[in-house]
Amino acid sequence: MPNQSGHGNCLNSREPWHTFENANLHLNLNLEMEFQMNLSNCIKRLSLLIVACSVTIMPVIASELNPHSIVLASSPKFPSSEKSENGDVESASDKQARSRWLIDAQYSSIADFRAQSGGTAAVPVMINGNLTATGEDSERSYIRSVLQNKLNNVYDYGLGNFDYDNNVAGRPEWAAGSVNELKDRYWGKVSNFDLAARASGMTKTWYGSLAYSRDFGDVHLVQLNNEPTYSVRFSTRALFNTTAYEITPALDWLERDLRQARAQGKIILLNLSQPFHWPVKEAEISRFTKMIEDYGVTAVFSANAHKRSGKYESSNYIYGDIPLFMSGSAVQQSWLFAALSTDRTQLTVKVVAGNDWRNPVATHTVPVR
Repeated sequence: MPNQSGHGNCLNSREPWHTFENANLHLNLNLEMEFQMNLSNCIKRLSLLIVACSVTIMPVIASELNPHSIVLASSPKFPSSEKSENGDVESASDKQARSRWLIDAQYSSIADFRAQSGGTAAVPVMINGNLTATGEDSERSYIRSVLQNKLNNVYDYGLGNFDYDNNVAGRPEWAAGSVNELKDRYWGKVSNFDLAARASGMTKTWYGSLAYSRDFGDVHLVQLNNEPTYSVRFSTRALFNTTAYEITPALDWLERDLRQARAQGKIILLNLSQPFHWPVKEAEISRFTKMIEDYGVTAVFSANAHKRSGKYESSNYIYGDIPLFMSGSAVQQSWLFAALSTDRTQLTVKVVAGNDWRNPVATHTVPVR
């Protein structure tokens, strides 16, 4: 019938256009989906690129750069003051106030030097122990906040006898707190850290010397903490468990570390807190002396001995021909900075007094080994 055939013809005449429109629709949908997928992939790749770029400004990446200078400091030792160091009478509040001022002044000076010398990535900072007077929680908390504020939390440090050794017998929980903070800062974050753990029953034991090393370009910084022959055992107890600490001598670890650094052609700088009076047999000291000479340590830096800062000029049987430098204290308002010559054959160490880094009071240049 005409109407039916006409209706049918009308439908038949439009069918190719429906097919074309449907194809167009599918094509557009496919293109839109492909565009969205490509956009999503681009966003993901861009995100990864941003993360990768952000990593390059993190402190760890600074280790890939040859440093402009290196700051060597020690003994913020909160709370302490000129009077307390001399054994004079002083109220606790006065000592704390003076100590805060001294520490703020010193690390403001170090931060200024760093900013004027290429910035955080170009200037490593090493603090050679005695961050606190007793290792008590509030002391550690204060020092941590100062270093976070002044140095953007980009620094390295070791433990001195005031941080843990002096507290092992009387307040082991304070010694444990100092050890735990060091562990948390470096465990799994530097390639060579002398610490391991084992468990037995309800006791977990941390054992090792706590020594660690890290590279800043061609410079290999080693931190030995108190001193490389130091050993002690102590523990803390909770309701259902015990945490034990076995601090062992660092000599075996140190020999492996120095051997590897020498094989890599690194410039080796050694750091510790107590430079003298190690209560060990002569054979252990002789082994240390031979080791630092054989593996070509360029210089050793320590906390102060006999209230000196700068190069220790007296001959000594521990370090042999390797120069020893005392890295100052907050109370003395003294610290050091070292720089390598352009050809990397000489190390120049400058002694800062009165926190005035622009006018060093002494300069010492030693050959790179």
